[in-house]
Amino acid sequence: MTSPEDSSDHSDNLSEEDLIRAFDSMFLSMMRFTKKQILEESIHQSVITPPQFGLLCCLVHTGSQTMKELSERMDLTHGASTGLVDRLHKLGLVSRDRSSEDRRVVHVEITPEGQQLIQRIDQRRHAILRKIVSHLTPEERRLMLKIDSIVKEKLMNHVE
Repeated sequence: MTSPEDSSDHSDNLSEEDLIRAFDSMFLSMMRFTKKQILEESIHQSVITPPQFGLLCCLVHTGSQTMKELSERMDLTHGASTGLVDRLHKLGLVSRDRSSEDRRVVHVEITPEGQQLIQRIDQRRHAILRKIVSHLTPEERRLMLKIDSIVKEKLMNHVE
């Protein structure tokens, strides 16, 4: 990794388009790495697929959801989310309960077994990230935290 001093020399000459391309490339690389190395490697040893992992994570963070809420939150068709929930239910990782007020409404909740699976996957994911971070110098770590802070702030303040 280049030092901040090296980067600043080049950044003065970068156009906005160059910066956009660099940011986009970094973002896409991080997404690919996260999917390929972290999620797939962590999930590989478990019984679920990446989409099923996403659904379980959604339930961990939001709690019980109706099928409609889950479909909207995950940006899936009702049929796709039903298929995911059916498979997770067969594995004992989610429970489904029909609403007593409206039988058409189905509530989905992660089971303790599902929560344990997510915890095991997260532990493997953190071990991979820890290995990567261990190779960063103290200066690179500070720089990474600074960039993270700046990007988050800019994203939070983004107005279209």
